[in-house]
Amino acid sequence: MRTATSFALLIACLASADCAGTIAPPKTFAEPLAREAIVILPGFGYSADGERAIHALAPEMRDAGFDLYVPRYIRRAGLDSSGERLRRFLRERRLDRYQRVHVFAFLAGGWTFNELARDTTVLPNLASVVYDRSPYQERAPRLAAENLGLLSWLRYGSVLSEMAKTPYAPLARANVNVGLLIETVPTGFVKRFGNTARSYGPYAFGCGDFSQPHADCIYASMNHTELYTRFDEIWPELRAFIRDGRFSAAAERTAPKEVR
Repeated sequence: MRTATSFALLIACLASADCAGTIAPPKTFAEPLAREAIVILPGFGYSADGERAIHALAPEMRDAGFDLYVPRYIRRAGLDSSGERLRRFLRERRLDRYQRVHVFAFLAGGWTFNELARDTTVLPNLASVVYDRSPYQERAPRLAAENLGLLSWLRYGSVLSEMAKTPYAPLARANVNVGLLIETVPTGFVKRFGNTARSYGPYAFGCGDFSQPHADCIYASMNHTELYTRFDEIWPELRAFIRDGRFSAAAERTAPKEVR
């Protein structure tokens, strides 16, 4: 019974990217585009509900001059294999033809993309990256690997445990504007293993605690799942950062005082 409950919890709280498909405009253009592209890199929390929420924004983004791409890139074999799959997607979709490209990276997206971006031939037109970060959710891969063991591996292969063991490597690209969006609410999965999560060390919410140089940093009162399903609330801040190099004046810039 406990095994069945743990597996159900894993599926519910760490839904795989394989549950959702690729989002991209039709492959109809042949010449360099006087437009911009937004590439959203989902992670382990990306579900069909998240896909619908993000896909619903595609017309609004298109009207604002952006084409939306959400690749399905995470592979069971690990981060390197996921990176190569992402490289192939960017090449096949010919993102290099856009005037500028902007990336929003959920957690696994940042771990995957930053290593790939060390190759400056990957998205030479990269203009900005906004990273989703979370003191809570960044412990979820380790929690799953250590507490769910074989169930975690059966669902995700080695990529989840590999991410748990891999320190975050900051983006190593010049002339790219970087922003941080920090979640301040834990998911049910992290709450379920709250004592274990806290045993890994104190939670740090300061903008300088995420090993990533950045131009601006804001906080979102959402958990990881909500960040997908309520992406329409994030889009105005992402658009402001792309346009102005900073998030809006109304964005929350004060770190939470209490750990939940």
